[in-house]
Amino acid sequence: MPKVTDEYRAARRDEIADAALRAFRRGGFQGTSMADIISEAGLSAGAIYGHFASKNALVVEVASRIVGARVEEIARLADTDPMPPPPHVPRLLVTAVRREIGDPAVLLQLWGESVTDPEIRELAGRTIARLADILRGYVSLWHQRAHGTPPDEADALAAAQVPLLLAVVQGLVVQSSLGPDFDEDAYLAAVERYLPR
Repeated sequence: MPKVTDEYRAARRDEIADAALRAFRRGGFQGTSMADIISEAGLSAGAIYGHFASKNALVVEVASRIVGARVEEIARLADTDPMPPPPHVPRLLVTAVRREIGDPAVLLQLWGESVTDPEIRELAGRTIARLADILRGYVSLWHQRAHGTPPDEADALAAAQVPLLLAVVQGLVVQSSLGPDFDEDAYLAAVERYLPR
């Protein structure tokens, strides 16, 4: 029964990825070893390596799942009426990241790894591109609905504003990771008040 086997394999991959995410939450990407993930999953090394060839492969899987969930959330926001203004989207993204991986400093570790690891760099680039793509569609649609902006003009505004939205989230990750007195609520409130609408 190939379908059952495929479903079983998918369920086992999810189980391993969930265990890896729990381990990453505790130790960060850099501080978590395959032995930690094997222990967390409660499976044999062979069972883990049969699905994921390396820790990097698990990092890619976990990151893809997290980004995929954010893409779906932003797509659902586009179906709401009224749509939240674009400056409110960073709060939604940060809240979801905290829910899924805990301390956003884990992302800073991942970005640091991307400087010297081509596989992680490619993952980071793909992740940012995927988020930017869904955000451009969202921001363009918001301008069309909220202001009656013509589609071409709305697309141009979105192309200019999306890098700012991404930079806001990246800046929050950096500042919250490095600044002991960082006030996340004040930061996001300022974003919602001052970013272009």
